[in-house]
Amino acid sequence: MEVNYLNYAEAVLLHLMMMRRESEDRAGAFDPNLIKSALARPQHAATYENADLIRQAATLCFGLIKSHPWVGGNKRTATLLVERFLFINQIEVITTKPETIELVLAVESNQWDVDQITEWYRQHTRIKGRN
Repeated sequence: MEVNYLNYAEAVLLHLMMMRRESEDRAGAFDPNLIKSALARPQHAATYENADLIRQAATLCFGLIKSHPWVGGNKRTATLLVERFLFINQIEVITTKPETIELVLAVESNQWDVDQITEWYRQHTRIKGRN
């Protein structure tokens, strides 16, 4: 199965669209290299760890939250981009806002690493079209 990865332009566009929709003033790339580095994490995990899609998504989530590459909306953008990455690879994220907040705050406060994020996504995803 071929995996579809997010590119920098798509990530920035999604970030800006979300921030505009939420009427946020603090939008844009703080450090493009940090964004590109985080976006490369899933492919590195696939190559060097033989990581499945969920593990790849977890590495993306971790990289985006911990590096703070955006001017604002880092955690929201991280979850949006991970959901988009999974969606374009036929996986749906099934979660509530409080569950998502728990995830991002646990990552940001160093309570969860990639292993815990992976487990969280395994419990909160399904293949598109399946119940």
